[in-house]
Amino acid sequence: MSASALRSLTRPALVTSSITTIGTSPRLPRVIPLYLPFCLSWKPILENIESRFDSYLSQENQLNRQKIADNRVHACIYFIQPTGHSLKQIDVEFMRRLHTRVNLIPVIAKADTLTDEEIIKFKQRILNDIAHHQIQIFQAPIYDNDDEETIAENEEIAAKIPFAVVGSDREVRTADGRSVRGRGYPWGIIEVDNEDHCDFVKLRQMLIRTNMEELREHTNDVLYEKWRSEKLVSMGVIQDSSVFKEVKYVVFL
Repeated sequence: MSASALRSLTRPALVTSSITTIGTSPRLPRVIPLYLPFCLSWKPILENIESRFDSYLSQENQLNRQKIADNRVHACIYFIQPTGHSLKQIDVEFMRRLHTRVNLIPVIAKADTLTDEEIIKFKQRILNDIAHHQIQIFQAPIYDNDDEETIAENEEIAAKIPFAVVGSDREVRTADGRSVRGRGYPWGIIEVDNEDHCDFVKLRQMLIRTNMEELREHTNDVLYEKWRSEKLVSMGVIQDSSVFKEVKYVVFL
């Protein structure tokens, strides 16, 4: 790592990340504001995620498994500053630290500060950086039995990643008299729930309607199992991989 990159990781700054737990209480997102040096900014979030894995593993090892509470984090919405350039070194390092532990969903914050053309170019630069650094972001799986409508819906959502969103908790009045959630400017109004204005609707659709179950499954079957295997190996527990191999039964007639 270069000296300039190292300095960028050690400058104190405000790092705000939103971790939303899907499953336990989707209506109550956990938002963790962090005032930390860049070089430590991901640590409390990573520790929080892994502590929930620890809690789940402890419940799995109990005799009574009927009432296991799943408090694992199933999605991490990572907000990216709308610079219009590319990912910052802190963004790359942050996501590299988290992508093996949680479903990462990159989001461009304050997208109303960019033009439509700038958003398109910025999204492509972000995706190029993510691919270059081999960061795994959540992608909805495609199943063989999916119908055309489901496939088309997933493709529409995937095409919007990273989501460019605008946030507002206030209602404003449009020129045609409608009351909408959005932001008013001298040149017009940005509507949060208008897909022609931002990607908030598609982000919400992914999280709580279309891919909620897929987020849970990927956490349980991939992310948690990987962490669990690493945890057991670190404790000196050797697993017999043959136990988990799929057995093909041959029927002789």
